[in-house]
Amino acid sequence: MSLSLIKVSLFGSSNATTKNFTPSKDIPSLSDRVLLITGAAGDLGRQTAIDLASYGRPSQIFIADLPRPDEGASALEAIRSALPEDARNAVTLTYLPLDLSSFASIRSAASKFLSASPRLDTLILNAGIMPVTPGTTTEGYEITFGVNYLGHALLTRLLTPTMLSTAKSQPDVRIVIVASEGHGMAPKGGVQYSSLKTPCEKMGAFRRYGQSKIALIGLARELAREYPVIKAAAIHPGRISTGISTELTEKYRFIRMSGPISRWTTTTVEMGARNQIWAATSGDVVSGKYYIPTGIEDKKTLVDKDASFSKKLWEWTENELKGIEIGQGNGEADETM
Repeated sequence: MSLSLIKVSLFGSSNATTKNFTPSKDIPSLSDRVLLITGAAGDLGRQTAIDLASYGRPSQIFIADLPRPDEGASALEAIRSALPEDARNAVTLTYLPLDLSSFASIRSAASKFLSASPRLDTLILNAGIMPVTPGTTTEGYEITFGVNYLGHALLTRLLTPTMLSTAKSQPDVRIVIVASEGHGMAPKGGVQYSSLKTPCEKMGAFRRYGQSKIALIGLARELAREYPVIKAAAIHPGRISTGISTELTEKYRFIRMSGPISRWTTTTVEMGARNQIWAATSGDVVSGKYYIPTGIEDKKTLVDKDASFSKKLWEWTENELKGIEIGQGNGEADETM
């Protein structure tokens, strides 16, 4: 675990913004479009929503995040208060309760979205966790893989028909997947399928994280292949000072020791959001690719080295999610609507 962390930390991608992209100048008009951002109450997702609303002015942005006692009111206000006044009036912000560790919650969120909007132009899969203790999702999948990858794969599956329908009248429909340079910490082979329905205690937190992130890069590759009319891309946002990084600093000695040089190795949330905003709006995006900050294709991942990896992942995912539709299951999704 420590060796893989050190390797990625020392030899992973940098935060260099190698494409000239400034949100205030380069985000095109998103007029009449509908966006959905998972994890949008957190640092990176919130900034993504703020920039897209401020400069692109879409018709509506769905802020999908964990259920909250105030039904998301404070999260919406945090975004709304950061917008220019004319954007506050132009963009509708809607909170969508979503727990990616529960298939029932994902079905419920998808159902609520479809009841509220007939279209979806851009889906940004931004939410993610990096737990330091083993655990499982409601359905028994390793928690990091279940939340970061499988929950997002199910949400995408449920919303894809609406995106395909949207693409008939609006040709620039996109799925942006927030992966990580942490894909380099994945175990041998990328994903250990035989252990996915266990807590994976022996794998270690960073390998579990890497496993989920290489899977997300593979998801982008297969979505591009399966749905040519939808542009799907995975990105690494850079090394950002967020709530997750603070949590890791408290837990791991190596990360604490690197504190004095962190100002040279990490970037702000505002800069970190740029790669996914670029992927959501730029005409230079090529479907199926993985980009490091900002807009630079990385061809060194396992997805590129092993052509069979993403195909095997897709087949496994289709088998695990087979038959799961909105409102099906134990009825919990229907009860929460």
